[in-house]
Amino acid sequence: MPHDLSKEFFALYHAAVFASLGEDAHKYNARIGALLADSWLKSLKERPSGNEAFKEALEAYFRESFSFADMAEMTFSPGGEASIHIKGCDICHGNEMLRNSGKKGSCPISQMVKSAMGKTLKGGVELTKSEKPGPIGECYLKYRIKEED
Repeated sequence: MPHDLSKEFFALYHAAVFASLGEDAHKYNARIGALLADSWLKSLKERPSGNEAFKEALEAYFRESFSFADMAEMTFSPGGEASIHIKGCDICHGNEMLRNSGKKGSCPISQMVKSAMGKTLKGGVELTKSEKPGPIGECYLKYRIKEED
């Protein structure tokens, strides 16, 4: 009989996996994010072209089959800036467990979005900031996109 994973299980699992990776967790975090991006991009009938199409496709994916959070909204600003506002993230609770045990948190979503933007929007993408203004599970992931020459 199928069932959804509980938020508690997912948080514990995330914390256990990244704790087991030890000092190499940051390397695997980037790789996991890239693999998640590749999986999403392969699932699309066609890659989105342009910022608005990317935003719509990513938000739909996060709302539907890859619902890791209660809300994920993306914005693009002039000058190559982008951000995603996330609320109710299941991964953040696992990261809080890691931090409470003296380890660093690892967010594969930040790396997934970075990788997907780089492959889709054809530019260099840098994660510039992760702001956590509210309760555990809320953040703003901020990026800078540099167009290819």
